[in-house]
Amino acid sequence: MSTQLGSGNDYASCRKDNSNGAQSVAIHYGRSHCILAVALSLVLWLAAFDAAGAASGTPWHTQSDSLAGEALQVWELWSSALDAEKWADDHQPWVDADLPWLIALHPTTAASALATSSHGVHLTHDGGESWTHLLGIIDPVIALAYNAQDTQTVYAGTELAGTYRSDDGGLYWRRINTGFPRDRLGHVAGAVHLFADPALSGTLFAATTTAAGLYRTQNNGATWHLANSGLPQESILGLAGAASGSARLYAVTASGLYLSTDRAQSWSQIGTPPTENARKLLLEPGALGNLLLVAERAIYRSTNAGITWVELDIPQEMAPIRDAALRMGSERTLLLVAGESGPYWQWLTPATPQSPPPEESAAAVYVAVTGHTIREPFLSFFNANGGVGRFGFPRTDTISEDGKTVQYFQRSRLEIAADGEGERVVQSPLGRALRAGGDLSAIDAQASSSDSQAQYAVDQVFASFYAGNNGREAFGIPLAPAAEEVQVNGVTLFTQYFEFARLEYHPGAESPVLLGLIGDEYLMQRGWLE
Repeated sequence: MSTQLGSGNDYASCRKDNSNGAQSVAIHYGRSHCILAVALSLVLWLAAFDAAGAASGTPWHTQSDSLAGEALQVWELWSSALDAEKWADDHQPWVDADLPWLIALHPTTAASALATSSHGVHLTHDGGESWTHLLGIIDPVIALAYNAQDTQTVYAGTELAGTYRSDDGGLYWRRINTGFPRDRLGHVAGAVHLFADPALSGTLFAATTTAAGLYRTQNNGATWHLANSGLPQESILGLAGAASGSARLYAVTASGLYLSTDRAQSWSQIGTPPTENARKLLLEPGALGNLLLVAERAIYRSTNAGITWVELDIPQEMAPIRDAALRMGSERTLLLVAGESGPYWQWLTPATPQSPPPEESAAAVYVAVTGHTIREPFLSFFNANGGVGRFGFPRTDTISEDGKTVQYFQRSRLEIAADGEGERVVQSPLGRALRAGGDLSAIDAQASSSDSQAQYAVDQVFASFYAGNNGREAFGIPLAPAAEEVQVNGVTLFTQYFEFARLEYHPGAESPVLLGLIGDEYLMQRGWLE
């Protein structure tokens, strides 16, 4: 029987049945935790309904709506690229069938992009108001990439006519095929996917279909060499790397998802794709484990480096999908899709969409009310340190953030820390981050109550609760004196901040001291929850 955490008075424990008989898996906490759990059941239930709405997915937009700044500029360019009236070749309007199947956004300038269709490669520098036809490549271009360190250098790939480079923004193209094989008909294997390393100016990766392999150049295309150690002899359906310059690369074939952590020196399989018909692989900016897999009629997302995938809900009229791109906004990622019926956009956050229930496992608990899964090693820490009474329901699955493996809960963020003794699960200093008005990336995540002395006393209103719930270890040291504070819902409460928690006084409640939903607040500030 699959394991789930429910809501109401039943959420304090869960049970698992397996072939060895029934095994009770308790979410342990002391008597005070159980009292707290009962008092919090209604609060958690109402909060969980909000979570379910946010976790079900964000809407698709076909208009600019609430976009502003660079995000608005990128959207206007994207939408103009799919507007037949904006396109012209020798002053002849284009028909829908000739609209772009590939749009490459400039890495730093929101008003510039390359696009390619059956009429060749085009360039815009004015947000898509006008497009210049770039001569020099006759065969259909199906891969485009900018050199992030020198954006005048651009690359183009064709399936059967090789790969090209331009050093002047696309006005003149030269072939860069030395090292690529030819088939028996003399066709040169070209790049169907390109990734230009943003940290190494001359390093470029090209995925091919006819040569069934991945190639790397370290001299801007002058020579190419195989870089497929550990990859299967299959066509590569998608290739993605980080804009941050990380050495991590992902490649997907029909049978597997593969990871390289050394710039394609070696590869290892880390998962299985949800479809055998992928057309493009995207890596979300700032999150090395967040992947999008684009197929002709579906988009899949993983927030845990391919362990699990969720199919995004897309409008029926969007398919077939021509292309998709990602752009980092303020705390959120903008997903742009070129659909058959036109352009679409939505914001992506790690809190959406819901994850599917996992297979039966002692290492995972699916929380139906928020649609997320708690997996090892977080699950053991969660169970041993108060469970839902301490941490609340999960708001995300396991995700990668700022180079760390983390998971968000209603009252906390857990992360995997490493030291000389190995890896262990710890609480992120979320209370410290909220108190400082900043974000976790600016806080020393290794700071702990054992490393510093408390400068403030635990207020007498919270002293009994703090002492009875292993406060020093569970909540950390107090960061400031207790004070009245206006909450996000407009209610004024008497509160005190600690490293990992905020205690709140709710007069009139059966258990007046409660733990604040600081995980929710932090995610709301980032636009991850509504």
